Parts: sequence; structure tokens; C-alpha cells
Amino acid sequence: MYIEQQPPGIPGPERPWPEIPTTPGVPGVPRTAGPEPRPILPSWYEPTSISIERELADRLLAERVILVGGRLDDALANHVASQLLLLDAQGNDPITLHLSASESGLDAALSVAGAIGLITAPVHAVARGTVRGAAIAVLAAAAQREAHRHTMFVLSTPKFTADGTAGQLAALADQHERQHARLLDLVATATGRSADEVAADLDAGRVLSAEEAVTYGLITGLR
Repeated sequence: MYIEQQPPGIPGPERPWPEIPTTPGVPGVPRTAGPEPRPILPSWYEPTSISIERELADRLLAERVILVGGRLDDALANHVASQLLLLDAQGNDPITLHLSASESGLDAALSVAGAIGLITAPVHAVARGTVRGAAIAVLAAAAQREAHRHTMFVLSTPKFTADGTAGQLAALADQHERQHARLLDLVATATGRSADEVAADLDAGRVLSAEEAVTYGLITGLR
């Protein structure tokens, strides 16, 4: 009987060819030495505070509630005015405006007061914290005015500063006088007091508690 012998090292039925490691996902390509690469997972970043703030503002807007807090400048005034116009276009139900402004520009305050007077939906203002200076115009423009019991009101004349030529300064001073007269008219109409009395209180920087503001006529009720 003839038996075929295989040279040592040659695979046969009892010694199959060894498997060659390949690169995962690429058939037939030998795997190189070293650790396997980790899979790259997609990732993203979303600022939590901004998203929560926006969600709260959207929910309040759906309930016809607007928050005005901090410094009332031109940017905030434009934002509030756009919200008032949007809610007015959606219906005539009352709009509740929560106001707390320790600092305010005269232009910005009169802009919001003008938007309140422009729309047909009634605006109910609720004062909280501190309402100072020109921001009183926003409160006075509302149809209904309430305040939290620990609210403080500071009647003060808005500051006026400007740069430019003599002609420019004269024009700006005239504009400021007209705006100041508008502020006096809003407060006098809301409180039933004379413009001269209101002007004297603004010049003196009169401070009112919530209870005193009711007596003064600035607000109509407490919460």
C-alpha cells in the first residue's frame, strides 16, 4: 500500500490552514497589529438654560403673559412691543404684563407704553420688585394696574445726556422735553393728579410703597 506523506508544516486534513485576522468591516484585508479603533458616535450640544428660558417664555406667551424685568432698553422694548402686537392679533382677551424694572431708558419705556396704547386688547400690568424712573410710563399706560405688596416705586426724572454740535444738542433737548411731557401726561392721567404735581414728585425722587402707590393712584389694587 502506498501512503502519501506530506512534508511537515504543510496543512492537511488534520492541520487546516490557520485563519488570518482581518480588519473588521473590510473582508479580505489583514488586520494590522494594535488595538481596534473605537466607533465614532455622533454628539451635539444644546445650552440647557437657553432652551428652558425659551420654553418658559413660549408657555407664558401662550397664556397671554409677558415678563418685563431687569433693564428696560431699546432691545427689550422692541421685543415686548412685538409680543404685544402678536397677542393682539390673536384675540382681544386681556394681556397680563409683569413689570419689574430698576432701570429704564425714556425712549424704551415710551415705546412700550405706545404699543400698549396702540393695541385693542386690554393690558393688565402687575408690578413687582422695583419699578423706577421712566418704567412708570409702562405701568401708567395699562388699563388695569396691580402690584405685589412688597413692590417699591421710585418716581424720578429720567437723565438726559447727549453729544454733538450746538444745533444737534438743541434738537435732542427739545425731543427730550417732549418725551418728558409725555411721561408726565401718562402718569397724571393714570393717577388723576396734575402734571405739575407729578413733575415735582419726579424731580424730588419720591419713593412709594405698594400701599402708598394705591393712595397715590398709580396702582388700583394689591395682590
